[in-house]
Amino acid sequence: MEKHKIFANNLAAIQAYRGQSLDEFALDLGIPKSTLQSVRTSGNTTLNTALLIAEGLGVSLDSLVGDTALSEKTQLARHLIQSLDCLRALSTSEREEVLLHFHRILEVICS
Repeated sequence: MEKHKIFANNLAAIQAYRGQSLDEFALDLGIPKSTLQSVRTSGNTTLNTALLIAEGLGVSLDSLVGDTALSEKTQLARHLIQSLDCLRALSTSEREEVLLHFHRILEVICS
């Protein structure tokens, strides 16, 4: 997959993970909505804008343009977090055990 398509897909996945509108996401990244919309559509942008986006997300530009599995990792993390609602019905010790496993899963996903 081409780098600009990976970039666009990863941005879409991160936006979905955050549950933000295009306006909110652009505001958090410190770029105009029209610029973000263009980047999300084509993946093409200036190096300066790409660096601003990476900095705004707190991730490396390398991972945004090179990690073909980032969108899948983001979707999995979102699903896992949503699944944590069921923890409320568990005892304290059961919750601690589930969270320990959850942290281990996230370590594997993010490495």
